Amino acid sequence: RGLGWGLPRMPMIWPQEDFRRLLGMLQASGVASTSASCTECSRQLQGPLAKMRGGGGADALEAGQALAAIEALLAGTPASITGAALRPGGAEADCAAAANAAQAQLESLENTLRVECRYCYGPDWDVKPGKLVSRKGTWLKVSTSFSWELSDAQKLYLPSGIVVPVLQIGRVADPVELRRHDWANQHVRVWLKPSIVRTLEARRGTWFVYYPHFEERGLALVAQVDTWMKRTVQLSGELEPFEMMYIPKGLTIQLAAAVAPVEEEWEKHRHQHAHLHRKIVLASPPATIKQDKYDIFIGQGDDRLMPELLAYAHAK
Repeated sequence: RGLGWGLPRMPMIWPQEDFRRLLGMLQASGVASTSASCTECSRQLQGPLAKMRGGGGADALEAGQALAAIEALLAGTPASITGAALRPGGAEADCAAAANAAQAQLESLENTLRVECRYCYGPDWDVKPGKLVSRKGTWLKVSTSFSWELSDAQKLYLPSGIVVPVLQIGRVADPVELRRHDWANQHVRVWLKPSIVRTLEARRGTWFVYYPHFEERGLALVAQVDTWMKRTVQLSGELEPFEMMYIPKGLTIQLAAAVAPVEEEWEKHRHQHAHLHRKIVLASPPATIKQDKYDIFIGQGDDRLMPELLAYAHAK
């Protein structure tokens, strides 16, 4: 109860986490005496003493101490966490929600940082800070290979005067790309946002025709005169051979959708006849033969004009 020698009484405070060992040493009678020694001891020991006198034994006492430890832990835990933990399934639900939010944020970050790399032939472009401006009809390619060596899926056509935003521009450093041909070192490597690439991919398979030269029959156009199908609204005399396809009179172009007016801003104002052009999307890839650098349309799929018959028609 006191230390004697005239010293004042001092309360004994036993660490909560060590109470089990203390109670095991004191037993019930010792706990009662210790509990009566001071107010603080009485406060700490009255609960365990009641359990020991009630005959619950060591198991009941241990369970009580475990519960007390949990309550002490919860007392120092933020309410937002304890509330979730005490709700049925609350902790699991909140953890799952936090994980989903983190995953969504990570995916958003990956999409933001993701870029596409392409190659282009430097002399065809004006290179400016943050953008490329096409001087003529040209390509963005997956490699420095010649455009005619690549499939349609490996290149993207851009007409003259198109401004392409880029994230970065650099020289070609890959030895494999530099060894492809003598003009490989005149290419540049560019990094673009995926949205730019998707926009250009959406134009793949798009052509333009001078509408008065055709008769529209449902999802088909029949050439009324020898004419051209072009990758841009520009006048045929201004285009390179790869930018247009010769359509002989009488041949039919099968379409995937109805003809549409020219809506792209960079196409609408190219010349005074631009409004007479129409945009078309082919139902299937065109079959062609090449003559004097130009592709000559001979049909689509099974609807093809035999090259011999085409040559005979031109001779006539």
